[in-house]
Amino acid sequence: METTDADLVRQTLNGNQSAYNGLVQRYQRQVYNLAYRMLGNAEDAGDLVQDTFLRAYGALSSFRQDASFLTWLYKIASNLCIDQLRSRKTKSTLSLEVELEEGREPSADMRSCSPEEAAIRGSVQEVVHNAVLNLPDKYRAVVVMRHLQDMSVEEIARVLELPTGTVKTHLFRAREMLRGRLRPVLEMETDGK
Repeated sequence: METTDADLVRQTLNGNQSAYNGLVQRYQRQVYNLAYRMLGNAEDAGDLVQDTFLRAYGALSSFRQDASFLTWLYKIASNLCIDQLRSRKTKSTLSLEVELEEGREPSADMRSCSPEEAAIRGSVQEVVHNAVLNLPDKYRAVVVMRHLQDMSVEEIARVLELPTGTVKTHLFRAREMLRGRLRPVLEMETDGK
């Protein structure tokens, strides 16, 4: 039987450092995905994951053990992402060359299609990724959490400490902005260009 998050938190608070390592191993991928999708940069996302777990460790005694540990981590990570985005002067994205240099390969579905299909799919994904990265921070956070992390509106509201109505409004406005920015790309797709 797998040890619960609450048990691992209690063990950590009682001095068992390996219990906290278990929590890190359990959730580092999800925190990284959130950070990468919000920041658009692998190195920044990796640094943010470390910061998130360091902050969480420092505040572990304040964690309500009846709550979701992952939601609590998402809250810490999303706040750190928003802080970092606010402090950035320029936004950048990783190119395929940089990803390959860092040892990451294109996804399996990109390798299984023709080079032309892969190029088109990659171009569309890059345009969508850039459109999401260029959303205002408050809209980007809810879009990433809802559509890329598959969190419910209620979970997002808890993480960002917003009313659910505000989260829904942010989602609506973000989708409208994305629809406007992506309209030319979507029209090209339907025209067969």
